[in-house]
Amino acid sequence: MKPGATGSVSESTPALRVHGLLGDLTAGAVSTLVMLCYAMSLGTLIFSADLARYAELGVPTALISCIVTALVIALTSSMRLNIAGPDSNATAFLAGVAAGVASSVRADGGSPQTILLTVLISIALCSVLTGIVLFAIGSSKRSRSLQFLPYPVVGGFLAGTGYLLLAGAFRVLTGASPQWHTLGLLTHLHWLAWMPALFIGVLTTVLTRRSQHIAALPLVLVCGVALFYLMLRVAGLSVDDARNMGLLLPHVKLHLFPDLRVPAPLAHGAIDWAAIGAHLPETLVVTSASAITILMNSTAIGAATGEDIDLNREMRAAGLANIASGLLGGMVGYQSYNRSMLNARAGATSRMAGLFAAIACLVVLSASPDLVALFPVPVLVGLQLFMGLRLMMQWLVGAYARLNWYEYALVPGMLAVVAFYGVVAGVIAGVIAACVMFALLYGRVSCVRMEFDATTRTSTVERSIEDSTRLREAGARLFGISLQGFLFFGTANSILQRVRQRLDANDRLPVRYVVLDFAATNGMDASVSIAFVKLRQLCATAGADLVLTALPARSRSLLVKTGTLNLRIHEFATLDAGLEWIEERLLETDAGMHLPGEQDFRATLAPHFTPAALEKLCACLEVRDVDAGQPLFLRGEPGDALYIVERGRVAVSLPLADGRLVRLRSFGPGTVVGEMAVYTQTVRSADVIAETATRVHRLSLSTLLALELEDPLTAQQFHRFLIKTIASRLAVANEALRAAY
Repeated sequence: MKPGATGSVSESTPALRVHGLLGDLTAGAVSTLVMLCYAMSLGTLIFSADLARYAELGVPTALISCIVTALVIALTSSMRLNIAGPDSNATAFLAGVAAGVASSVRADGGSPQTILLTVLISIALCSVLTGIVLFAIGSSKRSRSLQFLPYPVVGGFLAGTGYLLLAGAFRVLTGASPQWHTLGLLTHLHWLAWMPALFIGVLTTVLTRRSQHIAALPLVLVCGVALFYLMLRVAGLSVDDARNMGLLLPHVKLHLFPDLRVPAPLAHGAIDWAAIGAHLPETLVVTSASAITILMNSTAIGAATGEDIDLNREMRAAGLANIASGLLGGMVGYQSYNRSMLNARAGATSRMAGLFAAIACLVVLSASPDLVALFPVPVLVGLQLFMGLRLMMQWLVGAYARLNWYEYALVPGMLAVVAFYGVVAGVIAGVIAACVMFALLYGRVSCVRMEFDATTRTSTVERSIEDSTRLREAGARLFGISLQGFLFFGTANSILQRVRQRLDANDRLPVRYVVLDFAATNGMDASVSIAFVKLRQLCATAGADLVLTALPARSRSLLVKTGTLNLRIHEFATLDAGLEWIEERLLETDAGMHLPGEQDFRATLAPHFTPAALEKLCACLEVRDVDAGQPLFLRGEPGDALYIVERGRVAVSLPLADGRLVRLRSFGPGTVVGEMAVYTQTVRSADVIAETATRVHRLSLSTLLALELEDPLTAQQFHRFLIKTIASRLAVANEALRAAY
């Protein structure tokens, strides 16, 4: 390195650090403004309509979550630029929880103090419960399992969220829930209540769809506040008049921790635990919404910023943040895509931006809490309109081009159920519809990967030319099906129909063996066992044996529990083992044609040689007996001889690095092994081990060469015999390839 280079690096490092720090401070300042707006807007959303009188506690509840979740996730997230806080998806459902709890307490005759205290406790408990569940998901490393939730269900879920946000905006403006008979309340609103809200909602939606500039959202919010106060001046109203009309947030007494707690007068109120328990399902919906949104937001942030994400770590971080927020009386919050991307585009380079934003929110609110009271409610309503319209546009309009019609129909269907019957009913309806759709669509996908018989699929046992011919002639006596995917009642019945059609076919040999191979399956449900009982009965009626191969452990356990495997069903660990057993059974029908011992060996070779040539060849062969487990030859040895198997069996095995042997192929009586190394004059490429007590006839290379010189006719017949043997192998391989393609 040159002398000047060191000085250049040392001089540039402080400059880079200063530049990065300035970027973090700038991004933190922008994020602070947006975080405060989101927190106040969502806090207003929860404490609206019947709870509007308690709005001075609603905003602090959201601000606690804003500060705590932003601080914890900035420190623990796997992504440096994450900004967290209350989010519209979970808050839309949380508002329903708060309203439902308040209604239940009121129905039980609870006092206003009991209503407020129970609502605040339910919000805090919802945060703690959500935090515990999220932390458990992350700790068990099950975060990615959420990705298997059907995409249309997620779309319907988020479209319903958009509706709830728009309904929340309506409640904030009118103090009533959106119903046909309450829509007229909009006409009685002062123009100062709806015009800034409409301006913010529409303009923000248009700008964010057309432009991703970092200044779009902060600039619209600032312009919205300025426009409101300009309109207030034009209308000749004072700030106090606006507050009396509900156009400004109430004064909030917010101080440093631990003063962020329920006020002392409320501490004497009772808590209606029954009301909280009655709305536990809605609380679990908030938790589900949080988990799904964290998954989607984190994945999108990682893709946009190029950072590696650890979903399990993100779940744990959000879990800790929500537990802390709940214990301090805050609402649910987690990683936000919009605020994180705004932070990145504003120049953030490290976690300092998120930390600065969280601390800045705390300092500003602690030093000047009256700033919150000057924020116009219509601007916050406009932000709610923007969040709701964005989700509705994304999933009611944008999803139409991405989904099939039957998938898309689930989105407005879930939205309608959420609007008319509530969140829980909408989620249940969506899951049921997705399950039905899955069953119908997956049932149309064939569970049959391939059909085969004894000619198109054989075991790895090498047979003599005569035995191979007999197996080809009897090939139709075997009917096999290779299965795939997950098996349930619909697909199991399709298997039954295929087998029935084959057993009823009159144009082929009667089937004696039905084979089902499960190697490519990944599970089954209990209904499949019923189909297998019917299948076994069908095979028994036709005089066929049912053979199951390569059953996965869970599938086999299920069939054992239902007693299916006790119905005289043959089972093998692999398809190869099952085929080998069937081939032996098929060849047993001709067992009486074979002669024992040496006579059987000569009878096997006789069709390929003249009597004189057979005598000459046998005189050249050296008889060798090999015990089970002993090698006939080993990999790397010279290829100086070939072997003809008289009885027993040898296996061609390939040694692995861990010491195990993988059987590639077995050679039975009448087959030839080791001929390739002899013909190519190379060393052995694999081990050949005797599987059972085996007798072979050895023909050395030197003897073969001498035979070619002394008796060319016998040598010619021997070479022709080897060519037939190799051709028989190729014929079997070609049949298998043709069946596969």
